[in-house]
Amino acid sequence: MRLLRSIGIVLAIIGLSLAAMCALFWIQPSREVTLLVYLPGIVIAEAVFGPWAGVGSVLLSVAASFYYRIWYLPLQSTQNIEPVRYVAVEELILLVVGLFLVWLMDQRTRSRRGLASGAQQLAAIMRNVSDAVLVFGRDFRVISMNAGAHVMLDRPGGTLLGDHADDLQRRFQFTPETPPVAPRPPNLAAATRTGITIHERGTITDLSRNRRIEVTIHVIPWRTAPNRIEGSVVVITDRTAVKNLQMRLVETARHAAVGQMFSGLSHDFNHVLDIVRRALAVLELHENAPPEERRRYREMIDRAAVDGSLLVRRLRDYMAGGTTRTQVNLTTIAAEVIELTRPLWRAHPALELVAALQPVPNVEAQRNDVQRVLVNLVFNAVEALGALPGRIVVHTEADMDHVRVWVEDNGPGIAPENLPRLFEAYYTTKPQGMGLGLFGAAQIARDHGGTLSVRSEPGKATRFTLELPLQASSEAGA
Repeated sequence: MRLLRSIGIVLAIIGLSLAAMCALFWIQPSREVTLLVYLPGIVIAEAVFGPWAGVGSVLLSVAASFYYRIWYLPLQSTQNIEPVRYVAVEELILLVVGLFLVWLMDQRTRSRRGLASGAQQLAAIMRNVSDAVLVFGRDFRVISMNAGAHVMLDRPGGTLLGDHADDLQRRFQFTPETPPVAPRPPNLAAATRTGITIHERGTITDLSRNRRIEVTIHVIPWRTAPNRIEGSVVVITDRTAVKNLQMRLVETARHAAVGQMFSGLSHDFNHVLDIVRRALAVLELHENAPPEERRRYREMIDRAAVDGSLLVRRLRDYMAGGTTRTQVNLTTIAAEVIELTRPLWRAHPALELVAALQPVPNVEAQRNDVQRVLVNLVFNAVEALGALPGRIVVHTEADMDHVRVWVEDNGPGIAPENLPRLFEAYYTTKPQGMGLGLFGAAQIARDHGGTLSVRSEPGKATRFTLELPLQASSEAGA
């Protein structure tokens, strides 16, 4: 079959060349037109049979043209210039032009094949990838989207094809998880024009259906071979399930912290009950005691009941959830956290906790969330010191724009290589840690428009600082 095909190609090329030569004999064109007679045959041979057929057609065309000119040129020449010289130059021109034309067509064919192959590969990837993929053209309208995009963006029976990027951005509002370090383009059009690649985590809010989707979004400029930007490819990974799992694990870590505190609080509660029991025993033994003495024991029972109630309330408040933000005072919360964690740090005789609390203005925040952050920081400071003698300082302060509370310990410090990853999910240096305490604390700080930062000097001290913005409506508090 291959041999027969090759023979067919050769015969076709010869036929095209002979046809061109016959046309020359029939129309007898001028020298300027002679080259053009052979070009259609060269183009047909290359287009139908490929580049090597085109090269063969060029060579046969040159040979036929040379024969034609040797026979025809003497009859037409009236000049005193040797005709063979004209023939050699013009046949060389035909050879160069023909080969260039074959090369040009071959490059065009290769480019088309490459584009078709790339389109097929992109289509295969889009069909099989579970992430949402949207392709925007030069006019910033959706020209392609995969099944994952239909499912994630709640369009199983419809389509977003033809929708403009600005319309989608108004409907699907994106809120980044962390404020960008550098200013980023305000929309897809600006990102595409600048040619930058964007990778961000955040939340997409579908305003038409009141849905929230935790995502990682990638915006990649779509370039052609000459490096010209033709549009953008947007890949959206749904992280909602992962985010929910992280939140559940954070809750698990919080309950573990409650277990640690409860072991200490139970001792304090037993102490309260012991006071009540002893006071009641004394009252039974001295039923006829003077009223003043009996009142003293009743006051002891009343104080013990109040102390027990405070213990239960602190634990209940720490366990309570909720999303309502109110005006709270960080100094007050820090004092409550010190009392709440007292059983933990009091169990270390060589450990000293200093409450350097200053009056600060109120801020708008979720009380329980802020309390959990500070509990986590105190726990970490106690664990960092371990059985070593040490000192923990809890300090509050404020300036014109922010309120800060920091927890500092003089333990072994944190290695510099660990600092950049300290607030990442699942990153921990503790043998039994889950790596979610500081991750959740940093998330709470970001949700409140603030920050959680760390500064550590190995062998000297480590300080974690929670900073929250002051609200215009804040009221000063103690």
